[in-house]
Amino acid sequence: MEIPGSGFTYWLYQGLVAEAGAELANANGTKVNFNDPAAVEALQYWIDLADKDKAHPPGIVEWGTAPRDFLEGKAAMIWHTTGNLANIKANAKFPFGVAMLPAHKRRGSPTGGGNFHLFKGANAAQQAACLRFLRWATTPDRAAQWSIATGYVAARPDAWETPAMKAYVDGFPQAAVARDQLQFAVAELSTHDNQRVTQAVDDELQAAILGRKTAKAALDDAQASGTRLLRPYQH
Repeated sequence: MEIPGSGFTYWLYQGLVAEAGAELANANGTKVNFNDPAAVEALQYWIDLADKDKAHPPGIVEWGTAPRDFLEGKAAMIWHTTGNLANIKANAKFPFGVAMLPAHKRRGSPTGGGNFHLFKGANAAQQAACLRFLRWATTPDRAAQWSIATGYVAARPDAWETPAMKAYVDGFPQAAVARDQLQFAVAELSTHDNQRVTQAVDDELQAAILGRKTAKAALDDAQASGTRLLRPYQH
């Protein structure tokens, strides 16, 4: 199997952490829990998949490599974004399944995706045009169309009740797996100064995966960096 260690390292790792019973940050985004014992256990499990179990390639699997390896028969199982599902469906020359992430102490998966933003500095005409677009893009029919075309989870329940989506799921039930997993989901890692905090933990995760540090040492260092970066936001 392959779990990518590049691109969105913290995000793939967060699924393992959730299943181990921990979360990487508090709800306010002011404190990280990178070296929680369950988080260390989760990283050690990822490392052991390669080092002990020989079930994962050694080193870093690239984000874009995993889907290609699966399609070419080089990997039997990949851990990836549901946004790649349409690509897999269109290009797989063999039957394939989709499953929820495995449970350890609990089921768990991080949410993901992007956001729409309406900027307060825009003028009235720009704001009106933006709002009109947002209303169009988030209608049930458009949300269903987007989900079918990509594999991303339609973010509103009534999208799943549209005729197009019902027909799609009837013919391709794998499309509903990520939706059903939402009941077990945790929020994606989000903190103040988020880009630098996630970069800090990404660097340490990769160091551990490459064998340059132990899981505990890497996450202790990630914790120290995260704590330092978030200190200005703690009151």
